[in-house]
Amino acid sequence: MSEPRRIAASGRVVALTRATRPAEAARAGWPQRARTMLGRHVLALTIVAVPCGVALAYLGLVAADRYASEAAFVVRSPGRPQLPGLGASAPGAALAVRTGDDAHAVIHFMRSRDALDLLVREHDFEAMLARPEADLVSRFPRPFGRTDFEALFERFRTAVTVHYDQATGISMLEVQLFRPEDAAAVARALLTASEGLVNRLNMRARQDIVAAAETDVVLARAKAGEARDRLTRFRAREGLLDPTRTALAVEQNIGKLAYEVAQANAQLSETRRVSPQSPQIGALLGRIRSLQAEIDQERARIGGQDVPLAPRLAEYERLVLETGFADKAQETALAALEAARTEAVRQQLYLERVVDPRVPDYPAYPKRLLWSVLVVVTSLATFAILRAFIGNLRAHEPR
Repeated sequence: MSEPRRIAASGRVVALTRATRPAEAARAGWPQRARTMLGRHVLALTIVAVPCGVALAYLGLVAADRYASEAAFVVRSPGRPQLPGLGASAPGAALAVRTGDDAHAVIHFMRSRDALDLLVREHDFEAMLARPEADLVSRFPRPFGRTDFEALFERFRTAVTVHYDQATGISMLEVQLFRPEDAAAVARALLTASEGLVNRLNMRARQDIVAAAETDVVLARAKAGEARDRLTRFRAREGLLDPTRTALAVEQNIGKLAYEVAQANAQLSETRRVSPQSPQIGALLGRIRSLQAEIDQERARIGGQDVPLAPRLAEYERLVLETGFADKAQETALAALEAARTEAVRQQLYLERVVDPRVPDYPAYPKRLLWSVLVVVTSLATFAILRAFIGNLRAHEPR
């Protein structure tokens, strides 16, 4: 090949090479520039773009409307007045605290497995969570998720919330479901079941308070009956209705006879002084001996050897004392029983509805605007903090 031809050929080659290199270089530089751009903005994409995009897509396209039915109630007792604002040192503070404990018991029941079991059996709560309106995240069961009772209970705890206001003593119940009538029905069912729980607590408290007092009354009546039976058997055996009256009559008779003996002795002394040989002296002496014999006989009835009255009188007084004690104990037990019944009535609990649950007109959740703003603001704040931190680290790197 001649020299010009080679030069021309070389020129063509050179010209072709210069024409094609920039395009190839441009094509080869796009991945590098893309990687460089991603490297520069990976933090913004990770912290801001991706979370905001996912949140906005979920809230705008996926999240289903949830209706909230609210109710307010108080648990109180006539004997336990509410004392909001008073300290624990106030006279009735303990009563208010006790009422708060009862309200917490009702709240715990509303969010318990027993309440869920009742809703599943009587209101088909599981079907309410699987409505066609529900989204894939909030429904039950979720796709490829658990379907056991514990998983249902976890979903139930997110749908039912109850809060107790310590200042006012009012409890707030909120039920969130995908249909307004479902939310209202569940709220009413929980309130009705809680009223049944309060009634059971009242019955148990009344039984516990009154049962012990009734047992004491039964025992006191039995002891009083036994004491009266022993007294009756004594009277039948001794043939005496009241030995104390018999002893009193004997003492009165002895006193009367002693008075007559004293008069006869005085008359005898006067007769002997006036007329020592009077035939009345013998008669008076006989009368005195007769009266003295009667006195000795009456005294023998009290403490003689045959059938002494003193031991029978002592036994009778002991039986009367035991009967009196038994009757007094019975009266005390009856008074305690009445007081226990009054206390049981005073401690009755009542669940009063301050606000009844209603069917909501508009969905209350999810709060799309609020959550969107929160996600954007949080992402931007986090990005700014991390960017400033990374910039600070780079500024202090050794050069």
